[in-house]
Amino acid sequence: MNPALRNCPLLERASRSQPLPYAPFPWSLRRCADTGFVYLANPPAQDLFRDAFAWEVTHKAESQRRQQAEPAIHAMSEALKTFRRRVLKRDKVAAMGRSIACTFGAGSIRLVDVGCAEGTLIERVVMGVPAAVAERIEPIGIEISNHLAAVADRTLAGRGGRCIHATGIEGLGMLEPASVHLIVLSCILEHEIDPLKLLRRCRERLTAQGRVIVKVPNFNCVGRLLRGRKWCGFRWPDHVNYFTATTLASMASSAGFEVVRMGLFDRSPLSDSLYAVLGGAVGRSVRGGKRAA
Repeated sequence: MNPALRNCPLLERASRSQPLPYAPFPWSLRRCADTGFVYLANPPAQDLFRDAFAWEVTHKAESQRRQQAEPAIHAMSEALKTFRRRVLKRDKVAAMGRSIACTFGAGSIRLVDVGCAEGTLIERVVMGVPAAVAERIEPIGIEISNHLAAVADRTLAGRGGRCIHATGIEGLGMLEPASVHLIVLSCILEHEIDPLKLLRRCRERLTAQGRVIVKVPNFNCVGRLLRGRKWCGFRWPDHVNYFTATTLASMASSAGFEVVRMGLFDRSPLSDSLYAVLGGAVGRSVRGGKRAA
């Protein structure tokens, strides 16, 4: 565990903050008094997310813990996820990615998934677009986990792509400025020790018309209010940031973005997840989802 307390990630400096009664010992969850941003003040060192706190390790451990603590609720939750995926065919991030990919004109389309896990999200995007668009996509994953990076590299190699084994900030830094058309940050900003720095790096790597898709746990959701410490969005200690629609928009603006999509259903308090599409800060920001992404 890091000995020094972390500054507010939105301000990137020390600020007044209040402790929140959610995190188990020894973790300290705090809310910045100046911005309202909620963050883990004493997260593990970033390198530990390569192995000890890798996603596949913590996800499995948390799933087992929830299954033992609340078997009925866990079973219902898993059944609902399966229903959404197989029956409703709900795959919102991939659907957003397919829609945006189809808007780019002639030429290659560089698609980067930061925190790509096994690379399956990129596959779902590529498989869901017309063949003429799919053949133009250059898929690149970035993954910090030792195990998942190796799996993703094999997956993406089959589509002419690759996986960069690095943190999001490091991996994006290996790409040329203004060379990426679409960046996916699905379930990654909540894990990032320096989320504002990551968003700035995304901004530097995007083309003029590029887009960033964001999905994070929704701290302002009804589920968190009802479930308290048992809310599914809490993951200790690998979720180190907790966003609301307001703090996500503020961080995007600080990184040089405008929110081009965050409609009512993207920020619904009934959903445990929060979605947004970010673009270059040109013209007036539209947060109601009216402008096409």
